[in-house]
Amino acid sequence: MNTTEEKVHISQIRSGDTIIHEGEMQTVCSNNITYCSFMGISLFGDCYHLGYKLVTRIIFKRVTNLSL
Repeated sequence: MNTTEEKVHISQIRSGDTIIHEGEMQTVCSNNITYCSFMGISLFGDCYHLGYKLVTRIIFKRVTNLSL
C-alpha cells in the first residue's frame, strides 16, 4: 500500500481521516469525534493527553498511471 504517516494535532482530524489508534488503522467518522468542555476534543474516547500527544494520520497516495 502506498501510504505516508504524519503527526498532527487532534484538532486537525476530520471525519473521513484514517488514523493509527491503539496500534490499529481506523477511519474516523463524525460519531467518533466528541467534545467536552473539561477534557477538550476526543477521538474514540481518547483525548490524547489533552492535545499534547500528536495523532498519527495516514495519507493514501493515489495511483495516477495504470498500465494493463
